[in-house]
Amino acid sequence: MHSAFGRTLSLSLLALAPAVAHAGPPLVCFPIPIGAAPSLAWGSGSGWDGQRPDYDRSRLAQDTVALLGPQTPVLVRMETLRRAAIYASGDGAATKSLFAALRARTARDGAKADPLAPFDLGYTVEVYRQTRLLSGHVQTAEPPEDGYALVRKALSTRGSDPEMEYAAALMTCDRDHRKLSDQHLRLAVAGAREGSDLARVLDAHKALWGERLQALRTASGK
Repeated sequence: MHSAFGRTLSLSLLALAPAVAHAGPPLVCFPIPIGAAPSLAWGSGSGWDGQRPDYDRSRLAQDTVALLGPQTPVLVRMETLRRAAIYASGDGAATKSLFAALRARTARDGAKADPLAPFDLGYTVEVYRQTRLLSGHVQTAEPPEDGYALVRKALSTRGSDPEMEYAAALMTCDRDHRKLSDQHLRLAVAGAREGSDLARVLDAHKALWGERLQALRTASGK
């Protein structure tokens, strides 16, 4: 895959109407439940868009990177990056500074390199792309990176990681990439221990996966 992956995915999601019209693009419209874990300031409503009108977007890059420490769980990273991409959409300055900060983290070498940096950049790229499917979210520019390739790079470095596999499943959740999405979802389900944060996220996203999730759980003996 290359940078056209995101554009292909967006077109595929548009072609899935009315399902997408009802549920919305998955990376944007299916929040990751993170409880009281530290993340970007967000409203308390039950919908997908909890942007706070009083949030200072000039701080978006700084606040986002500060929340992405090495001990931050992958699921919390996913929700923080989802919020960051939504805040950035339609704000050229915020978009530029956010992606500059995330790219800078992937360029570090040696002991300063963050193995999670490619994941953070890749996931944000694909969430940001999906915001253009939503009414009122007008992007000023599209990032050139292939977000999925960056997440795959992070997986190859990190090794087995069910939460990261779930991120990849969400990123490929469209008709054209169904088999690829199922591969990642299968690994996520297999690694989601009963009562774990990932198991709770899967339950919260049942409406997205439908019978696919139950079939994979049954196959894995869960």
